[in-house]
Amino acid sequence: MSMRSTTPEEAIVFEPFLGLAVALGLGVYLVVTLLYPERF
Repeated sequence: MSMRSTTPEEAIVFEPFLGLAVALGLGVYLVVTLLYPERF
């Protein structure tokens, strides 16, 4: 992992994608647990 410093512009672009990925992951997890509760 490179330790280069990110500029504020890169952080502004990257942060929404990170939030979107987390939200989608949580959404998929919740749907799977609702459909297949015996797996968890």
